[in-house]
Amino acid sequence: MIHFVLTLILVFALPAQQTDELAAQFNRAVALQQQNKFNEAAAEYRVLLQRKPDYVEAQANLGVVLARLGKFDEAVQAYEAAYKLAPQLTPILLNLGIAYYRAGQFAKAVEVFPQFLAKHPGNVQAQQLYGLSLAALGRDEEAIQQLQPTLDVAPPDAAVLYTLGLTYLRTGKPGFRATLERLAAFPAGLSALHLLQGQAFLRDQEFEQALEELKEAEKLSPALPRLYYALGLAHQQLGHHQEAIAAFEKETRYSPQDASTLYYLALVLEADGKPDAAEPHVREALKLTPKNPDALALLGKILVKQNKLDQAMQSLEAAVTQDTTDPEKRYLLARIYQQLGRREDAAREFATVQKLKAAKLTKDRAQTPKP
Repeated sequence: MIHFVLTLILVFALPAQQTDELAAQFNRAVALQQQNKFNEAAAEYRVLLQRKPDYVEAQANLGVVLARLGKFDEAVQAYEAAYKLAPQLTPILLNLGIAYYRAGQFAKAVEVFPQFLAKHPGNVQAQQLYGLSLAALGRDEEAIQQLQPTLDVAPPDAAVLYTLGLTYLRTGKPGFRATLERLAAFPAGLSALHLLQGQAFLRDQEFEQALEELKEAEKLSPALPRLYYALGLAHQQLGHHQEAIAAFEKETRYSPQDASTLYYLALVLEADGKPDAAEPHVREALKLTPKNPDALALLGKILVKQNKLDQAMQSLEAAVTQDTTDPEKRYLLARIYQQLGRREDAAREFATVQKLKAAKLTKDRAQTPKP
């Protein structure tokens, strides 16, 4: 796993107006921080900042200790405040990028890392984290450009190699097999190797093989990123509802703001006959991706089962607006219109469903190889 190096900001020259008492308090906080007493250090820095809010070094170091405590959203706030006070202190910019990454705020991370790299172009840590953030956003081509050059100048890192392999897999670019070989060459890479092979089997819809690989990855390293999401997908495709639910629930503990995980958790719960349990998860997914047509359609199905037809209609209408060519969504909407007594609307949607199915059949026939 990639090693995060956070920079401790020390005072190089005390401002003339800074009292000996403030300096002593800052030094106490630094000493606590260096002793890994992060809660105590955070308390000291906060008291100090109440007395002197523009104390940039204290603000930056508060971000460091909050990050070490796993409080990444709070660390982001501290670093942002510090950087506003002293934009010339570029180590703060690196720390801010790391905090964004650890907080899952990848869109903000990809704004910060290029700024730091413009001033420190040889910083491998920043370049790798930039690449990982790009991959998390699905910007695979750009991620490859950042990650690939670091392979020969940095020790092998399972997270970097896994992500690079995943980008090769998603883009179809050459390099996937070579990445598997690199992962197999060192013990720490074996769990990521199984995870990546599992992802490849998922892509090829070979779900039994995918499940075997993913279970091997879980045995070696259960904390791998997106492992339980992939396990959930494999179980869901194989009809293992209870196992899929358990896997997606575990993934939400690692990535509570991931819309895909929330959607699939709701999807399996609904398929398992638990619409009331599914509803809050799909609503959370829609808060993150309000125009997702599949999530809107799933919410509509759930609301129908709860006999909330007017709300279901609104959700399905929104789904059809976002995805006009899916006959299943239009069929669900037509059924709702029918139940509400809106015969003309129902007839229109049923007719559209037939046209879409006929067009798909014609297309499939055209693509069938001639004997």
